[in-house]
Amino acid sequence: MPSIRLTLVNNAKQTQRSAVILKVDDSGSSDPINDVLTLAKNKLRLKKAKTLYLNHGIELADPSWLSNGKVAQDSLIYVSCGESYVGQTKTDATPSSSDTAVGEERSAETSEKDGADASVDALKFDSLFLESGVSAAISILAKKSYVDPDANSQLNRTAMLPGMRQVIGQPDLHPGNQYPIGATFITQKLIYPALIGNDIGCGMAVYKTRLSSNIKPQKIVDKLHHLEGRWTEGDPHEFLISQLGEEHSETGRAHLDQLGTLGGGNHFAEFVVVEQLVDQELCDSFSLTDANTYLIVHSGSRKFGQTVLESSNNIQTKAEKKHLGIDADSEVGKAYLKQHDLACAWARTNRELIAHRVLSRLNAEEDADKILDIWHNNVEQKVIDTIDPEIPCWIHRKGAAPSDRGLVVIPGSRGHFSYLVMPHGEQDKNGYSLAHGAGRLLPRAKALQKRPQTSKQASISALQTTALGSSVICEDTDLLFEEQPEAYKDITDVIEDLGPFVKVVAILRPICTYKMRKENRT
Repeated sequence: MPSIRLTLVNNAKQTQRSAVILKVDDSGSSDPINDVLTLAKNKLRLKKAKTLYLNHGIELADPSWLSNGKVAQDSLIYVSCGESYVGQTKTDATPSSSDTAVGEERSAETSEKDGADASVDALKFDSLFLESGVSAAISILAKKSYVDPDANSQLNRTAMLPGMRQVIGQPDLHPGNQYPIGATFITQKLIYPALIGNDIGCGMAVYKTRLSSNIKPQKIVDKLHHLEGRWTEGDPHEFLISQLGEEHSETGRAHLDQLGTLGGGNHFAEFVVVEQLVDQELCDSFSLTDANTYLIVHSGSRKFGQTVLESSNNIQTKAEKKHLGIDADSEVGKAYLKQHDLACAWARTNRELIAHRVLSRLNAEEDADKILDIWHNNVEQKVIDTIDPEIPCWIHRKGAAPSDRGLVVIPGSRGHFSYLVMPHGEQDKNGYSLAHGAGRLLPRAKALQKRPQTSKQASISALQTTALGSSVICEDTDLLFEEQPEAYKDITDVIEDLGPFVKVVAILRPICTYKMRKENRT
């Protein structure tokens, strides 16, 4: 007898939850709705449980949804004792003509055929016009890594978006403002700028430097100054053209003051050395040795990406804004994708200039060899045979590294090891993606609450030198505590969860992490 994993949530008190496994009888002889209500009465102590809701207040009244895949594994089921659904609902359940043009088109023949069951079919799960019988597959690759229930809830909501085919939570999955971070979303026909967010093209680059692995961390700390604000040792516009070509001379020109700057949040420039060469053959192929120091740069498109997102929002129709998705072949879709690609190129150039600025402080910019540069915030087109061998898909990555581009770096939290990995084996189950880091364990507000009220300076000093002996440069006290190692998941759990999809190439030890100094910030 097949079964489905569900999380039952007390609709009136949504912090009260219980994970259950529901056995589903394909023969139709049992009533799975009543079975769920019985589980809720026992597990949540809701003696008067009477109504079940999916996300956004869609009532779960059709028992077949629990057996035909329309209710995905690990879905949240909100249990009501008669009160209305608590949370944001979709009140407009019937698509208008303009709405239908944005989502999947429905022919007159299909509409006539479905007329008898219009009240259920019009919802199409969350009023989002998925084709009848199509449900996005949801998977979470975390077994050892902790997953916040809010992240799981956000992941389930994205599975209900129109055109969504596959949703994958990586081991570093954690909640975002609206959509989860550390996740991959695969659609057909529609693209979702909101899933990518404003830091389009954010990613990581790794450089092999000529600096000896025996360099003292304090030497690096002493040299890393004047990295904030506009780059003044050269012309940032000329640098941009040198990287992108004359045809892109106007690309992101309004944001040249930020070109070559890290920004805030979890961005960093970090010097590392090889702790262990795990796969010697692969290490040799990339000329990785334990004699050199390496530089990891993590940054994105700064305000340029924000501008692209805002511009896209401004030209979307009311229907597109309502449902968030954009037809990739529409004028709006083409305009967004063009600017998205430019923002990705700008972000890569930004990382290149950051590396130049950092390495020049140590007279190490010459002979630096870039080993990799990957985006983990972007959308790209790919034919995925397991979904549809003919119609291309759109892979949206939000804090997810690509696993179809070769070598990937997966950094741990500050003061923990990072990992160079090589994707191997079939990559369709993980959405051709990997974790982009350890992933937050604590929201920033909770991490700040761990800041001691006494011995403030001693606490700050303790976070400026890690358990591995590396140095941390961060002159923003709040950011220092927000990014403390305890705010992140255990990177070894993340790597273990990715075991079926990667080979570990090398383990990297941090020696100096640069976050920010209070010098000419932009």
